[in-house]
Amino acid sequence: MTAPAWWIFSGRKLLIRDDAFEGERRTGLLPVVPLDLDASLELRIEVPPVGLGLRAEPAQALHAPEPPDPPPGFQWVELRAAAAALDDDAFRRAGRAWQFLEWRRTHRFCGVCGAPTAPGPRGALQCPACDHLHFPRLSPAVIVVVHRGDEIMLGRNPAFPEGMFSTLAGFVEPGESLEAAVHREIREEADVEVAPPVYFGSQPWPFPHSLMVGFFAEWRSGAPRPADGELEAVGWFHRSDLPRLPGSVSIARHLIERWREGPLPG
Repeated sequence: MTAPAWWIFSGRKLLIRDDAFEGERRTGLLPVVPLDLDASLELRIEVPPVGLGLRAEPAQALHAPEPPDPPPGFQWVELRAAAAALDDDAFRRAGRAWQFLEWRRTHRFCGVCGAPTAPGPRGALQCPACDHLHFPRLSPAVIVVVHRGDEIMLGRNPAFPEGMFSTLAGFVEPGESLEAAVHREIREEADVEVAPPVYFGSQPWPFPHSLMVGFFAEWRSGAPRPADGELEAVGWFHRSDLPRLPGSVSIARHLIERWREGPLPG
């Protein structure tokens, strides 16, 4: 029987191999059997182990309230930084593990009556007092490449690393379609109007529990400007002179690279 794979977190820090950032990208996965876990890490567990329900491999996630000393050959790395060392599949699995842990941590008590929750049917948490079921939260967000000929519109959030620009994005509001969210977000953030958006693809994004839905949208009118205070800069960039871009694991980078390749769908 295959030993379970343990995704071990403390806050948003993931335990990852020391050599994960050297040479060929590695998964950074720490597979240990439960018997070895206490001896190697001496973990104080804040959230009970969470089974991830992956058929391909037994997998569980643990969360420690404070990072213990890592075992030899491993280090604690912020999940965003770890993305640079994880391939797409490993990053998806790490994000899934962290999202389940965060859901369990933030739903210890029922939001209806306040009683402690317990594991329930179909992977939910259930309130034993009022039977309310709590499922993992998922927040859809749109992310958009706005293009105009050989130019692309990119914005800079104050929280980005120095010099980095990215595509515009925002959460979908209640009662709103994905397409309507595209038009609203671009208008609110950059004071620009776009043509009907064309779907590109989606990506689970564990910061904190998003589903990013990517679109292309052709510019129609307006001069880009930081309109609602969320961006500190926004403007047009020629395909031959792009700024620092998001990492390759993100759908933002995938959208930009697809635009770079040539004619877009729609």
